[in-house]
Formats: sequence, C-alpha cells, structure tokens
Amino acid sequence: MRPPSSSNPIADRDSARGTSEPILVDAPSAAAALSISERTFHSLRKRPDFPRHATVVLGPRCVRFRLDALCAFTSSLVAIPQSEPRQLQESRKGRSENRLEAKTSPE
Repeated sequence: MRPPSSSNPIADRDSARGTSEPILVDAPSAAAALSISERTFHSLRKRPDFPRHATVVLGPRCVRFRLDALCAFTSSLVAIPQSEPRQLQESRKGRSENRLEAKTSPE
C-alpha cells in the first residue's frame, strides 16, 4: 500500500531529499543565487577555469547548472587575489596627481 501523497509533487520530492533548495537551476536563477547579473554569470561560464561538471545539458534548449558546483567555484574565486581594473588604476593615478599639483601650486 502506498502512503498518501500531498497534492504538491515538488514538496514531496523536496521533503524526500531533506531540503527545499533546488539541485539544478537555470542561468537567471544561478546568477541570482550568486548575487551577480546574468551577463556576468555568462562571462564566468566562458572562463577556462569554470567547472565543466557544473553545466548539465538536459536538451538542446534546456541547460541547467549545479548550484553546489557554482558555489564552490565562486568560493575559489574569492581566494584568488585580483588587481584593480586598469581604468580604476588610471583614474586613481590622475586624482592623486591633481591633488599633488593643488598642494604645490602657490596661491
């Protein structure tokens, strides 16, 4: 005899798994979970160090991503120190030069 099931099959599946978090997510959900834009997420996907096992192709137009693999990948990115972007370095350099000129100019 089968146990009575609720009217929500997704809730049944999640309760059987022990969590309500999804395993696979689409690109907009993956970007939201990582607190980045969808465009930035797709830029991350193009990196050579992006984990291949994070992408699951279910069909020609159905691509999902393993949330646990994405979280592990982004955690590894935090550990890698990155320099400031060139544009920011140049703007800081320009501002500091302007300050020096303002201090040394006689008034």
